[in-house]
Amino acid sequence: MRGHREGSIQQESNGKWRGRIRVGEGRLSFTADTRKEVQDWIRQKADQIEKGLNRDSAKVTIEEYLENWLIGIKGSVRLQTYASYSHAVKKYLIPTFGKKRVMDLKAHQVQAVYDEWIKSGVGIPMVRKCHEVFHLALERGKRTGLVFQNVTELVTRPREQREEMRFWTEGEANRFLTAARQDRHYALFHLAIVTGARQMELLGLQWSDLDWIKGTLHFRRQLSRMGDRFSPIKTRSGNRTIKPGAATMAVLKDHYERQQLERALAGKDWNNPDDLIFASQKGTPLSPRNMLVRHFVPLMGLAGVKRIRFHDLRHTAVAIMLSYGKSIFAVSKFIGHARPSITSDIYGHLVPGAADDLGQFMDDLVSPLSLEISNNGPQMGREIIGINQKLAKVGEKSIKKT
Repeated sequence: MRGHREGSIQQESNGKWRGRIRVGEGRLSFTADTRKEVQDWIRQKADQIEKGLNRDSAKVTIEEYLENWLIGIKGSVRLQTYASYSHAVKKYLIPTFGKKRVMDLKAHQVQAVYDEWIKSGVGIPMVRKCHEVFHLALERGKRTGLVFQNVTELVTRPREQREEMRFWTEGEANRFLTAARQDRHYALFHLAIVTGARQMELLGLQWSDLDWIKGTLHFRRQLSRMGDRFSPIKTRSGNRTIKPGAATMAVLKDHYERQQLERALAGKDWNNPDDLIFASQKGTPLSPRNMLVRHFVPLMGLAGVKRIRFHDLRHTAVAIMLSYGKSIFAVSKFIGHARPSITSDIYGHLVPGAADDLGQFMDDLVSPLSLEISNNGPQMGREIIGINQKLAKVGEKSIKKT
């Protein structure tokens, strides 16, 4: 009888090579085109058996593993984070790798999938997210002993590519709002443009966040990507109170009156326990996709403005603020960035004329004195004496400063 660290190799009738190795009371098998591949597999499995691989763990598929991983982390991550992890797992990782056993996963297979995803049109941010999730999941298995190598460490994830920033000019923003004036989501669009708030922050607003007396609006939570739950805004700077303008407060008042009419029309079907500012006609959380497809996109066509994402309304707000000379520090606080440096990194190039006069400024400070030497001896002497006197005065000032 062969031991756990021994294996057997034989060639099949079709020319392929098959290897077997004992694990407990059972066996694992592997088929490949070459004998060397099978030998390498036996050595790898023997090493894993030595480290604790057993018959049950050897059978675990990636689908089973990732589903259990999602269950395990659900209580330890934010709702929004869990939703993004779950999306990556269920839409991309399980359909692609699900049937493969965890112990058989190879780095070159993962790399090939990433490359194919990009070729087929999957966005680089999504591929990077899948890589992040896969790495976290396998790393947990490595710590608990179920995974013996995190193969994602050997994979090159695609380089992050910052998309060209798109935003509307002040004129385009006005044209869009004019076209949207009678739309039931007009207040949402208006608030997005004048505050630069994120879409999910806006959809998480409650009427209790609005102080009519003080004229302030408090962003404290956000709608999850799952569309039916809310979570606190994760950063202290994101949890902010701003003071909208008088016109914006008037828009919100009109929106409140419209919502009260919808509530009356819905009757007993009205369902808005969260008292949402922006809700469906029945009071339930607003569907971002329905709002975009049925309202935002058609209104862009009606207004004759270039097509942008809803998130680009945030860029539009910042671009307009900076174009009128508002400080990056003030803008950063208003839109909820953690640090002004983040705002500067993203939008610094939009500050008009920020460095236009720096060249002349430095010229005026440090340019050397020019020497004009004539053939007139006495004149030249007087010029040099004058220059020396000027230099002496500069030196005296320097000494006094030190």
